[in-house]
Amino acid sequence: MARHPVWRCSRKEEGSVRSLQRLSVALGLMLLSGMLSLLIAAPARAASSTVEITDVFNAVNPSDEWFQLYNMTKGPITLTGWRVCTGDTCLTLPTTTIESYSLAKMKASSLTGWPAKGLDGANDMLGIKDDKGTVVDSLNWGTPNTSWKNYADFKDVLWSPGIKATDPTANQSFFRTSIAQGKDTDKAADWLVTVSKASGTAAPTATAAPTATGGGSTGPVTQTTPTPTTAPKTGGEFPVLLALGLIAVVLTIRYFRRGLTPQKDSN
Repeated sequence: MARHPVWRCSRKEEGSVRSLQRLSVALGLMLLSGMLSLLIAAPARAASSTVEITDVFNAVNPSDEWFQLYNMTKGPITLTGWRVCTGDTCLTLPTTTIESYSLAKMKASSLTGWPAKGLDGANDMLGIKDDKGTVVDSLNWGTPNTSWKNYADFKDVLWSPGIKATDPTANQSFFRTSIAQGKDTDKAADWLVTVSKASGTAAPTATAAPTATGGGSTGPVTQTTPTPTTAPKTGGEFPVLLALGLIAVVLTIRYFRRGLTPQKDSN
């Protein structure tokens, strides 16, 4: 009976296989460690990847209040059917198209249904929902109140404690820093607060935060286009990095395997 040839690797090749196995294990552990580090470092809630709130002006005079939205995508976004919510109120935003990497300043005086008493300077929130009712972004100052009418919708994205209100009796400006540099972590620490005594005067804005420069008393929206130094990061890089890492491991294994030359057993 004919014997089938037995293919064996030389000792040198067996050593290469063992080295390859150790290398594969090491790469796998490094990849797993990196994945765990990213997951641990990730914020409790996912940052918005479309529209973010960048500024909120909480004024003594409710009609002077305003907030600002930033389109952080590569294309225009039209806010048809979108809503803005405070702790106890939700109202429809005017149909507005925000251009790519641009800002839209929404004036409370032009929004139907804005709270008569304005935002609570000590303890309140501001959030936005898209046309499907999905929470897109929010911020809150003070401690979230379970008695808020909109608490149930936003409870998973509220901070406890929230941003510290510097002076609830004065005009307060809450603004998100470093959004244009893509360093947003979606935490209360991303926000700074300044105070001004004159009614309707917004506090100065940090140079790192994009800010609307337009003005005027007519129309609910003022838009401007900042020039971010880098495109804002949305967290979407993680799956890409993971895929690239896995591809690198597979290609390395295939490369070493192809380099092995099997030897025919002479017996």
